[in-house]
Formats: sequence, structure tokens, C-alpha cells
Amino acid sequence: MAVEEEGLRVFQSVRIKIGEAKNLPSYPGPTKMRDCYCTVNLDQEEVFRTKIVEKSLCPFYGEDFYCEIPRTFRHLSFYIFDRDVFRRDSIIGKVAIRKEDLQKYHNRDTWFQLQHVDADSEVQGKVHLELRLSEVITDTGAVCHKLATRILECQGLPIVNGQCDPYATVTLAGPFRSEAKKTKVKKKTNNPQFDEVFYFEVTRPCSYSRKSHFDFEEEDVDKLEIRVDLWNASNLKFGDEFLGELRIPLKVLQQSSCYEAWYFLQPRDNGKSPKPDDLGSLRLNVVYTEDHVFSSDYYSPLRDLLLKSADVEPVSASAAHILGEVCREKQEAAVPLVRLLLHYGCVVPFISAIASAEVKRTQDPNTIFRGNSLASKCIDETMKLAGMHYLQVTLKPVIEEICQSHRPCEIDPVKLKDGENLENNMENLRQYVDRIFTIITKSGVSCPTVMCDIFFSLREAAAKRFQDDLDVRYTAVSSFIFLRFFAPAILSPSLFQLTPHHTDLQTSRTLTLISKTIQTLGSLSKSKSASFKESYMATFYEFFNEQKYADAVKNFLDLISSSGRSDPRSIEQPILLKEGFMIKRAQGRKRFGMKNFKKRWFRLTNHEFTYQKSKGDQPLCCIPIENILAVERLEEESFRMKNMFQVIQPERALYIQANNCVEARDWIDVLTKWPPGKHPAGHRWRPRDGAHLLALQLLHGQAGEDAGGLWQ
Repeated sequence: MAVEEEGLRVFQSVRIKIGEAKNLPSYPGPTKMRDCYCTVNLDQEEVFRTKIVEKSLCPFYGEDFYCEIPRTFRHLSFYIFDRDVFRRDSIIGKVAIRKEDLQKYHNRDTWFQLQHVDADSEVQGKVHLELRLSEVITDTGAVCHKLATRILECQGLPIVNGQCDPYATVTLAGPFRSEAKKTKVKKKTNNPQFDEVFYFEVTRPCSYSRKSHFDFEEEDVDKLEIRVDLWNASNLKFGDEFLGELRIPLKVLQQSSCYEAWYFLQPRDNGKSPKPDDLGSLRLNVVYTEDHVFSSDYYSPLRDLLLKSADVEPVSASAAHILGEVCREKQEAAVPLVRLLLHYGCVVPFISAIASAEVKRTQDPNTIFRGNSLASKCIDETMKLAGMHYLQVTLKPVIEEICQSHRPCEIDPVKLKDGENLENNMENLRQYVDRIFTIITKSGVSCPTVMCDIFFSLREAAAKRFQDDLDVRYTAVSSFIFLRFFAPAILSPSLFQLTPHHTDLQTSRTLTLISKTIQTLGSLSKSKSASFKESYMATFYEFFNEQKYADAVKNFLDLISSSGRSDPRSIEQPILLKEGFMIKRAQGRKRFGMKNFKKRWFRLTNHEFTYQKSKGDQPLCCIPIENILAVERLEEESFRMKNMFQVIQPERALYIQANNCVEARDWIDVLTKWPPGKHPAGHRWRPRDGAHLLALQLLHGQAGEDAGGLWQ
């Protein structure tokens, strides 16, 4: 989230690793097991949900979630839900971490005890309130002091059961009095504008003589208070839902007769003590970051210095290389450098320069690019950004099929399950490896240009340095494209957005075996069987000891590291950038047509933006990328709905509601970062703004980690 203050902007982000839960209370049934999932919430708004782990009281999730936080929040909350046989979800417990306490648990695994969830304690939002005390002279000349309580507005109230129709009750409470008044109900808004004033008689004329300045009696100071309760008007028979309260003692008016402030809503103080039951615990690792960034002008000298690094001789004297030397970890320098250089189209000459310098220092061709140098880290980061959707279009269909089919592929005789046949498992695994190998080696034409240009420079530098080794021009490239690109994506597909969640144990084992084999096939090593520590892997690899596999690898490496290769955009297939369910308003092509809201499956590629009734259906509407003129966030007042944005076309606008604030930001982000017809050579992407791009990239680059989905 960006907050501007005198040229300073604050960007918040959070990275969460949801580990596991343990000792959850047993289900009151014969099996006693539960099917549980975990959600991540900003206050009460869900922004992420894990997979369901079935039949366990100690579920392991092992899922990661990263987002830039698009709004203010008070608590980062985690809820454990149980789904019963009737597909009903019930809350087991929660972990709520206050924003100011996040630093206590920064970047370390912590077990948190689950707490009971009480509806009266689930509050968010704030109230703008004004109190004014005045003297009123009665007809008899006596003085009566009255309190004017003005409810101006509220912000950030929760959505309850898909709607928010809030109203407030205002009560002047004391030991012997309780006088309550109520505002009007504001329909379909969680940021209601009330601006209503309520008057209360604080002192009676007979108790006070006329004074020039009002002064409380001691007993009144301690006991009188204004209480404001927020409610959601409900049509259900269970009554209105409590949204929160605030209590203000009248002693705040002792120094001044007028008091105005914003108050955070608080849980209801109903005197109930939490239940002592042990609900189990949840292991989390939370990294919360606040970046304070000035406008891009402040960073111009450093930016210009870094952009000149490729032209400095020797490159070891350049600002970018020195930055890599002074950072504790090379990755800390590589992440922001690559994002900055990619944006300005300078990443290829810089990587070529530092890679060439590293090759000159290498004595053995078998150890080329084996270390964690600045060059290796920069190439890794470039592939991560530029090649993310190349990975998805190449591997995602076959990875999804492997996850769904669950064909047994265990080839370790020690790990075979009862009833499994080793020969059948080997055949299953061989078919998977053969298919993935073929897909990869035939995908060279889709490899992003920026990656190909880097591979060409690596190939030339290695061949020039080791002229007697004819294979070094291949191994210099294969050490990146196979070892650091395809193999890790096969091994951990969820980290590369190839699967929505971590895979189950059987599928994970299958992918591990595939990854090992693909990595060895791509390495072109002299003795491949000897590269396996396990004898069963060496036996399995005999299936691939044919020259056709080595030839296919070399042809693939030749293609992706050739100079002057044709632009893949002219022949590429549509690349999926983002998809998911959202709610859209009918476009109203007819003047008096219906403008209702419907749930649709949206799909954005580098060619078009479409929606259909369900995933896999024929598109109901197709908007070419070049027809998207602008994408804008809408204020809630536009439709009295949260998380709305509009996609503007030449003749009309498409109005869309995302599922939550994070999803809304992500959709707007990817739509605005993919401008129509503005893809200069090098596949640059357009940043949100200069200050964010330059400052965050130069700091640590975390905020741009989702930008990999914006490359061809």
C-alpha cells in the first residue's frame, strides 16, 4: 500500500510461510479426523486460502503467500477452518497478530496457540466522532449543560455475509442512566457517511448554578461515558450483526468543550472470559516490510551510476559490481539490479560483461558458472522474471496432468508400496520423462529474447576461453536452462505458479524423480550413470542412453543461444498472465438493457482479455489487448461495492469486482503493466510509478517479485 506524505511514500508488503498445525481438537465422530484449511486475513477480509488437508489433526500445509498490502490494517489474522461431510465450514480457531507486533516474529518460525473466535471480538474499521459541550439557559434562568455527539463517518467496516448496511447507536451511559439514540441505516456501504448529531442532557438545572466555565463533579468524571455501537442491519431472523464499539469517558472534555477524533472500533466488552480449551497451534513465518520511498528524483544519481556499469572497464570497477561485493549475499544485489537494468534495457550488456569476466577467471571448464557469483545470481533472477510465463506455457499442462492422474512412479525398491509393480512404475515414469523432455526441447522458439541474448553471450565467452573443449559452449548454457530453470520448476511447481498449492507426497516424489532425470539429460556429462548416487536411478537412466537425447539437447541449446534469432512474438502462442473468478456488471449495450452483476471466469493473456461462465467454456466476451485504453480503480461510492475497477474500451467500460483487496490490486497491476502495442525490444514492462520502481529496486526488489508474470 502506498501512503504519501510530503513526497514520501510508504509501501507495505508481507511474505508468509504457513507451515503446519498440530493437536487440533478431534471431530466428534467415529473417525475423529478433520478436513482443514487455513486462511490469511487482513483484519476480517480473506486474501488467501490454502488447500484442504484431509483426515488429519496435525495438517501440514507448507504454502507460501506474498502480496503488497493495498490498504491499512490492524491485525494480520489466520483462521483454521474444518469442512465436514456436508461441505459446511466451521471455524476451529484463529491467530491474530497486531500490526505493531509483527516485528517481534520477523522472519522466524513461530508456533502460535489458536484462540477461540467470538463474533463480538471480530471487529475492524474506525469511526469519526465529534463531542461538543455547551451551556443552555432555561426559561427560569438556570443553566443546563448539554452534550452534542456528532457521528460523521466510518471507514473500513467489515462485509458480513456479502453485504454491509451499517447503522450506529449512541448511548450516554452512567450508573443511573442509559439514554440511547440511533442513526439511519446506510445501505450497501462499508464507508458510511452519517453526519448526524444527537443531544444529551449532562447536568440538571437544579444541580448547578450559572457558571462561565463548566466543571464536572468528581463522580461524573469517573462514571459517565459515551458509547457508540456499530451494527449491520440484517434481514435474517437472528438479528443484526455487531460490528464493534467504542467507549469515550466524558473527562476528555475537561480541557476543552470540543473534542474531535478518529477512533478504532473495539471488541465488545461483555465480561465473558475465553474458553480454556486447547485448540492446538499453528506454525508461521511472517516477514512484514515497510519501505519508505522518496520520489524518483532523489535516486537519479544512483540510478544513472548503475546504468553505466556495463560500459565501465574493467567491469569490476563499476557501481553495480561493487554493490554486489558489499552486499552480504549476492542475491540481495542481484534482485534490484536485474529489475532496474531490465526496465532500462541494459541487463544483457551488463550480464555479458560480468559473465565474461568470470569465465576469464575460471580454470576448469567443468566448473564454469558453478559458484554463487553475481553473474550467476543475475542470470537466475533474469530467468525468473523473463521466463516465468515461458515456464507456464511449456510445463503447466503436463504438470497439472501429473498432479491429477496420480500414476505410481516409485522406482526405489525399498519404497514400493504393497501391490505396486516396479516395472509398471518405471514405465509410468519413463513416459512422463519422455514427454517433458520432448516438450522442453521443442520449446526453443518460445524462449524469451532477453534470455536468448544472454545465453548467446555465455556461449561465446565460454567457447573463446576454452577452445579445446567443444562441449563447453553447450554446458555453459545448460547449467542455467536445465539446472537452474526447468529442473527447479519441475521439482517445486507451486513456487513457479505451475500449481496453486504444494503437491501431495506421492506427486512430489514423482516430480523429484522426473527433475533428477531431466537435469541429468540436460547436463551432457560424460558419465551420466555415475552422476546418480542411487543405483536405481542409474538403472532407470539406461532408458535414455541413446544419442537422440543428446542430439535433441544440443539442437535445443543451439536454438536458444543463437544470434539474430527471429522474434518469438511473431509465432508465439497466447501466454496466460492471470485468470480467476470475479464479478462483472453487464455492459449495457442497449440503452435500456439490464445492468446486473454476474460471476464470471476471467482470463488475461498477452493477446486478449476474456470472460466466460466457467473455466473451459467458450468466451462470452473477448477484448483484444490493443483495445484496452486504461484500467482504473473505482471508489466504493460508484456502485456501493468494494474492490471495483473498470477496464476502459473505445466504446464502453467493463466494470469488475475482485474477490478481495489484494486480488483487485493484482488484476489492476497486471492489466496496467501490459500496455497495448508498447513492447520495445527487450520486453520491458511498465512500472506503477518511478518512485516505487527505482527506490524499491535499489533497496531490495521485493515489491517487484510478482512482475515476472508480465514477460513474454
